[in-house]
Amino acid sequence: MPRLDAVSKMERVSAKAASTRRSDEPPGGPAIAKHADLYRVVYQEGQRALDDQAGELNSMRDRAVQFTAFVGAATAFLVGAGLSGAQRGVTFYILASVASALSALLILLLLALLRPQTRRLWTYSLSTKKLISGWIETEVPLPTEADFFRKLAIMYDDMREENSELLRALRTWYRWLVVVGAAQVAVWASLVWVRA
Repeated sequence: MPRLDAVSKMERVSAKAASTRRSDEPPGGPAIAKHADLYRVVYQEGQRALDDQAGELNSMRDRAVQFTAFVGAATAFLVGAGLSGAQRGVTFYILASVASALSALLILLLLALLRPQTRRLWTYSLSTKKLISGWIETEVPLPTEADFFRKLAIMYDDMREENSELLRALRTWYRWLVVVGAAQVAVWASLVWVRA
């Protein structure tokens, strides 16, 4: 939660700065131009926040694939041990059906993590064409370096907020993937134990 603490501290600092701004000082123009170095720092922090989100997403996906591979290997071993022999009663078919259903659910959860089908897509970068045509070449006069960094920082924070909602859902899917995978291995292990 250190990232959330840093974000809430930044919000308090920006609210304090906004309340201490002189009333004759506009939110743009010369006041912004004087602080290009500060806006560059804010822009870089926004960039780092998006990089952190992208890193968390990639790490979660990598762990999900590795865990699913582990569950698959364990399942293959347990199925091989569970299917040997000719004695197959009602308990065998019930446990095998439950384990198979959990296997299908595990695959669906993995697909949901690897390729989420949501209305909003994951965004962590801006198009250079849009930056040039929409921000630089259309404004008269051209934006100052500070104004440009300010707009980018605000855009990055908006993207971070939108990504946070999707990331929260993906974390839930990841937790369910781990639970379902563990349950699948437990069911196959109990099937082997019951048959032994």
